[in-house]
Amino acid sequence: MIRLRKHMQVLGILLALVCASTSTWALAEVSDLFKAAYDGDLYQVKALISAKADVNAKIGDGATALMAASQNGHLEVVQALITAKADVNAKAANGDTALILASQQGHQEVVQALIDAKADVNAKKGYGSTALMMASLEGHQGVVQELISAKADVNAKADDGSTELMIASLEGHQVVVQALIIAKADVNAKTAEGYTALIVASEKGNQGVVRLLIAAKVDVNAKTGDGTTALMMASQQGHQEVVQLLKKAGAVK
Repeated sequence: MIRLRKHMQVLGILLALVCASTSTWALAEVSDLFKAAYDGDLYQVKALISAKADVNAKIGDGATALMAASQNGHLEVVQALITAKADVNAKAANGDTALILASQQGHQEVVQALIDAKADVNAKKGYGSTALMMASLEGHQGVVQELISAKADVNAKADDGSTELMIASLEGHQVVVQALIIAKADVNAKTAEGYTALIVASEKGNQGVVRLLIAAKVDVNAKTGDGTTALMMASQQGHQEVVQLLKKAGAVK
């Protein structure tokens, strides 16, 4: 039971992000502009804009046409809506923004267009997750780099204290981990339960990530609130290569 409990606590770092996954909309109940934006129908979008359609109208959950186009990666539609003065920082009921949705889906050109239009790169949705967290979760390297270049906070924390680095480390996205480390992400940040990027990477057996964190001078003996270390996690899960890496770096039980 102890092993199961610990495993569930580590997975809890992603619960808020996974539970707040990509938005879906009942298209039968939306405006013509929203549906055209969702479908990427640029001709119809431009026609509706010319006919004075409200580019900032919201559907029941607060989503806008710009959010729909951004989530689905329709760059030209996004640009048309931005030109028509769509609010790039509008929020849906769950806190989603166009930038958060585009970042989660890995639409790098859309992300850049939104950033150029002054989208808030540090806006938070439910549970405190940001565009950079969502891109890190999915391993979208290009989007991560765009957001970092736009001064996204690499040490932002979700409500449970998890950071982009922890999320990428847990998922094993080595290139994203490296980019975050270069951008000065705190390698020793802790969640409310005391988990670090190294502890979650070790629990999952993500050897490449563990190497990167050790090279970045992570505290290999950091402990969770109940005294668990990265070495304990790796040993418990049978990740012998990680165990050897940690011991070589000075980890002790």
